[in-house]
Amino acid sequence: MANMHSERLKAYARKALREGLLPIRRQVRSAAALCFVVCAVLLVLNDLLPFPPPGERILYDPTDWSLLFSPRQPLPARPPALAGEGQGMGGLSSMQPPVELLLYKVRPGDSMGTIASKLGVSVDTLSSMNRVQGQGVHTVIVGELLKVPSQDGIPVALAGDFDAFCEKYKLVPDEVLSANSLTRSDLHEGMVLFLPRVQHKGAELALITGTLVAMPLRGYESSPFGRRSDPITGLPSRHTGVDIAAPMGSPIRSSTDGTVITARYDSMLGNYVEIRGFAGYSYVYGHMRVIRTSVGVHVNRGQLIGLVGDTGYATGPHLHFEVRRYGVPLNPSNFLYGIR
Repeated sequence: MANMHSERLKAYARKALREGLLPIRRQVRSAAALCFVVCAVLLVLNDLLPFPPPGERILYDPTDWSLLFSPRQPLPARPPALAGEGQGMGGLSSMQPPVELLLYKVRPGDSMGTIASKLGVSVDTLSSMNRVQGQGVHTVIVGELLKVPSQDGIPVALAGDFDAFCEKYKLVPDEVLSANSLTRSDLHEGMVLFLPRVQHKGAELALITGTLVAMPLRGYESSPFGRRSDPITGLPSRHTGVDIAAPMGSPIRSSTDGTVITARYDSMLGNYVEIRGFAGYSYVYGHMRVIRTSVGVHVNRGQLIGLVGDTGYATGPHLHFEVRRYGVPLNPSNFLYGIR
């Protein structure tokens, strides 16, 4: 009896196994067929719509596996070199490869310094390509596309004679033409040329890389640059600087090297000082309690020029700080690192 029961169980198990395997085999065959169809479709689409789009090229970045995209610009055909042809003949030269412009998408935690280091270019090059005279170099926005050239250099507008322009930067004319994929007939006054290997120096470098202007005192930003409500009347107004709140009598120091061109009282700014700096920039320090410098004095960065007060049109002790270029107010936050 036991043997009969055992045989029935074995027969039932064999039947269940056969019936169960059949649907599984069908599913495997169906999945294999589906994969084949999908692969065939992808291969066809790859020919019709290649990735990335034809106007972009992927550059592998081994640092963080990011994808960089480079617009492909059609380059003019290189004329064949003539035997014995010397420099200064115009056209393109093989001495300098054309610059290729890459686009980098800013990620969380990025800064100009880390991006430049990761991509193998200088901060000077990266800032020169993406910031006007260093304004905002301390801040990058997540998702912002930064232009990254394939070699170090800076963009400069052509002024005057092209040969003299190249000589000023110690470059051979043909290598500038080659780097920009241009011929002499393409040149015109004011066009921006990429100058390979050229870097800023001295105060220009400090301006471009965001180290020229230092915080004039320790404090916090109590009123930003731009549109605001007047602190006394409440009416809409335009603020031409930033207000940095600090205790009465706190030391105010010059943000840059320069020459004092104004040191006097004004009904709006109270006791204020204006210092002329580099490249048409000047810096205004307002509402001082006491002025500790005078007109004509050359001051160094970090030198004491006054004390925090509330003179003039003010509601409490703070420094009104302005950055001007040729008299036009600019946002000081674009020049100051660490303002809060």
